[in-house]
Amino acid sequence: MAVGMLHHYMETPQRSRTRVSTGILSDGERAFFQGEKEVKDPDGYQRNARYRARQRMDQIEEDLEVLRDAGQDDLVDEFVNRFGRVERLEREVDKLRAELEAERDE
Repeated sequence: MAVGMLHHYMETPQRSRTRVSTGILSDGERAFFQGEKEVKDPDGYQRNARYRARQRMDQIEEDLEVLRDAGQDDLVDEFVNRFGRVERLEREVDKLRAELEAERDE
């Protein structure tokens, strides 16, 4: 088997040499939101960047479902543990506040 063919079977051929962001924000979007990048139409750029971020979040949801269906629950759990902390902590704080208010009302 030729080396090129071996390479083809071992991994998916790369479509482009351009770096594709695998995060919620691209490098340019990240720089924009950090105030390190100026653009001609900031409102339009922000609107588009927010749209793209939402699209990427939708893709993350789909990817998590694929992982669940493939029996990769440990990866799904790891994701939720890493990125769901803030939401989980906010729920716990709200619950504790409600409990404190209930105790005061007694």
